[in-house]
Parts: sequence; C-alpha cells; structure tokens
Amino acid sequence: MNSTLDCLSCFVSQALNVARLATDDPKVHERILREVLRQASQMDLDQTPARFGAAIHRRVRELTGQADPYRRAKEESNRLALALLPAWRERLRAAANPRAAVVKLAIAANAIDFGVKGDLTAAQIPAAIETSYAAPLQGDVEGFFAAAAAAPDILFLADNAGELVFDRLLLELLPRERITVVVKGGPAINDALRADAAVAGLEGWIPVMDTGSGTPGVVLEVCGAEFRRRFAEAGLIIAKGQANFESLEGCDRNLVFLFKVKCPVVARHIGHPIGTLVLHRNVPRLAA
Repeated sequence: MNSTLDCLSCFVSQALNVARLATDDPKVHERILREVLRQASQMDLDQTPARFGAAIHRRVRELTGQADPYRRAKEESNRLALALLPAWRERLRAAANPRAAVVKLAIAANAIDFGVKGDLTAAQIPAAIETSYAAPLQGDVEGFFAAAAAAPDILFLADNAGELVFDRLLLELLPRERITVVVKGGPAINDALRADAAVAGLEGWIPVMDTGSGTPGVVLEVCGAEFRRRFAEAGLIIAKGQANFESLEGCDRNLVFLFKVKCPVVARHIGHPIGTLVLHRNVPRLAA
C-alpha cells in the first residue's frame, strides 16, 4: 500500500523518537527533525511507508554514530518475553480453542513495537500484550492452518524482537519441518535480527535466514538475492506485523498477514478499527 498525507506526521514523530533514543544532544535532534521535515515535504506518496521509514532510520544512525539505537530495547523485550512465555504457554493450553488462542497471542505480541509507539517502555509490555490479546480477532484461523498444512514450504517473516519469542508457540503448531523463519538483515527499528532469533531459542530448532536488508517491512528491491529467490518460490508466506502488510499487501504471492491495526491509514485500508487483531489472506491472482 502507498503512503498518504496522514503518514507524514507519523514519520516526523518517529524521527524525533529515535533521535532522542540514539543521543541526548538536542542539536542533533534538531538537525534530524529539520532534515526529515524537508524530505517529508518533498516525499513521493506513491511508495510504501517502509521506504521512507528506512531512510529516516538510516540517517539517524549516520548522524548519531549509533549502529542500532534500539539494541537495549530489544534485549529488554527479549528478556521480558522469555519470562512471560511459560505462563502464557499454560494459559493457551487451557483455552477453549488453543489454535485460535495461539494465533491471537502471536498477533497480540505485535504490540511490542517501538516504532509506532515510540514512548513504549519495557515495564509496559506485559500490560500491552494483555490489552492486545483482549481485542477481537478478524480472520479465518482454520483456513490459515489448512493453508499451512498444504504448503510445500513456508517462509515466516518475523517482526519485532520479543514478539518473536511468542511466535515460537505458533511455530510449534505449524509444520515446522517446512518452515524457514526470516529476520532482518540489519537494524530496522526494533525488528528482530539473527541475535534475537538465537535468544528466542530458534537457532538450531528451526531454519533461520535474513532478508539481507535493514528496512522496516520488506522492500524486495533492496533485499538479498537468496531471500528474493526464496520469497519468489515459497508455497506460503506468513508475514508478521503492520509494516510487512504495508509493504507486501497486493503482492502477487500466497501470503497470510498477521498483525495488529495500529494507525487510521491502515484501519481505513483494511476496514477494521485500530486495535483489531487481523489474520488476512492474500491469494495470488493466478490461483484465485
């Protein structure tokens, strides 16, 4: 999906949040904000939000010398998620519909997002997940599991660090022998990297690869050749998070998006209110 005028204020806010996270220098904050304001005024809206978001974060890293401004936030998110995981595992086992409950939690954990909610703190994560989990789920859960069972191979596009810990509960219910988990190839907000997959216990348990790129969402043109090949050949792609929806929605691939609606632009586009947990199937035109 393309950007809209409403996206511009979000870009500016996100730039200031990450600038403050990366450095305490108010002069650098001002420089970053003025640059983003200038670029936003000239932005071509016929592009996905992920493209402009990637440019913002790349510039912040350049000006501050911080290779990964969200590193500490990701480490704390992983720590908290691992501490919460056993209780959630038992809670889901007791659910009336464990498969639907696992899908809900996997999407609810998408609340661990320091991009959309730049003022999120680690202490707020447990309550944020609880609030998200209480929201309605829109989508065909049984159809999703049937599609996964029928797919010869599956790419699982991960989203945020911490969230990936909870994704393990969903991966345990899917045909794991046919799944490859995909993380980012470089820092992109608080998106999971290979190090986060290792902390989540995925390395050695399930194949893990990266996109070869450090952009929010997936911008195929700048991703690595191996990921592009696997993306083109995958029988099914499961994409976590709103940024993946924004960048891949409408792509002519067999895709299932799992994300929480976090902004009015996406809410209008998909037709569900902010806060809704969405399981959305994108079927290729040739297979329709």
